[in-house]
Amino acid sequence: MATTVPVSFIEQYEAEVKQVYQREGSLLRNAVRTRTQVNAERIYFPVLGKGSATSKARHADVVPMDLEHTRVFADMSDHYAPEYIDELDQAKLNWSLASEYARASGNALGRKTDQILIDAMNLTTNVLDADDATLGNTDGVLDLQLTANISKLLNAADVPMDTNRFAVVDPATHAELLQLSEATSSDFTTTQLLMNAREPAMWMGFRWIMHTGLPEGVKGFFFHSQAAGHGISRDIVTEVNYVPEKVAFLVNSYMSMGATIIEEAGVLRLDAK
Repeated sequence: MATTVPVSFIEQYEAEVKQVYQREGSLLRNAVRTRTQVNAERIYFPVLGKGSATSKARHADVVPMDLEHTRVFADMSDHYAPEYIDELDQAKLNWSLASEYARASGNALGRKTDQILIDAMNLTTNVLDADDATLGNTDGVLDLQLTANISKLLNAADVPMDTNRFAVVDPATHAELLQLSEATSSDFTTTQLLMNAREPAMWMGFRWIMHTGLPEGVKGFFFHSQAAGHGISRDIVTEVNYVPEKVAFLVNSYMSMGATIIEEAGVLRLDAK
């Protein structure tokens, strides 16, 4: 009875887990700032203050900006996606089945990544109520005016107006957006906005993502990619070991990571009515 697995199988399996994780598993990893530091228990993200340009007289010394240097950190935690493959099933195991195991592991680690990022952003102190009259809304529905006012708040905080602003909303809020002709009609947008919830689509200055993992009572998060950080101490590693007591192979993919808010002003949370 064989109790070892070819190295080629392990390498192929690990490659498939990583591919699924990056393309399908996590919706938010590419929406935030990522920093990797191997084997660190805590990963730091440097934060620079704002500087002011000054003039000078001819031959005079320049005046340093004296930028304020601070940093925030994310504590690392370990996460595993193991599964047993019974020895008696080995004869039935083929690449198709292995791909399904890899897909399950990649998706599991991806969901965990999103959960860590969402938990971090949920701690923001910038909390808005969807029915706040000062935001031009009293029915709690995310409409054009409310979206514009959220963008206005980010503008006032000097959050960059580029293509790296994201809006992550729950399914109910996503359905509200689909009722807006401004968000779905080709008369107002050149892309099929919001039709594919997995692919971020640009509208009203935000890249929109529908996510089923938001906390209860939260309609969405509006943030800049540089305002939230995802630290990785150990990227995806895969091991396959035979466990005699189980008469099975333990296929295990795991990684170590953490998340934090880097710039508080760049993360807004919209609560339901």
